[in-house]
Amino acid sequence: MKKQLLVLVTFFFVASNAHALFELRAGYGVQTPADDEVGSANLKSLAGFNLDGIVELPLVPFGFGLRYENMASEVENIPLVGTADASFERTSLLINYRFIDLFAYAGVIGTIGFVNDYKIEIPGSTNEFDASLTYSVGAEAGVSLGLIMIGGELGYMMADLEGNGGSEVDLSGVYAKALVGVGF
Repeated sequence: MKKQLLVLVTFFFVASNAHALFELRAGYGVQTPADDEVGSANLKSLAGFNLDGIVELPLVPFGFGLRYENMASEVENIPLVGTADASFERTSLLINYRFIDLFAYAGVIGTIGFVNDYKIEIPGSTNEFDASLTYSVGAEAGVSLGLIMIGGELGYMMADLEGNGGSEVDLSGVYAKALVGVGF
């Protein structure tokens, strides 16, 4: 009986620390702003890529890291112009906690960061918005296939931006990401 208990405890101790010490992952995501109005224009959902670097220390239940995002969209129905391009870059700190971290993983993830560069480019002019503090909370899940990780993330980002001339954009809304990475 003692031998079986020792094997069971050893298995769970080793299995619970089976996660990587460092993860590097890239993703493609879509964000659907809840308020799609930019003045009298309509902002479509934003789409683009992200790059994450996450450190997960043994016996520490949380992972810490950085995320870089670059997203773009089209703004429609601009008076006298028609359409324009909108884009933003965001750098943020992230923290995750995985309830399951074996072959499959599942947990929660949160970020806090700055939108470094948000602009709407209309032919002949550009409206740039100031850096703004943003937040996101979400759930992540996926599988680890040796060094390769495949997963996804679904959450909500809060971001209110203020631009030149007092214009405001609320990019807050639901986001989804497909992620592929490696764990070392």
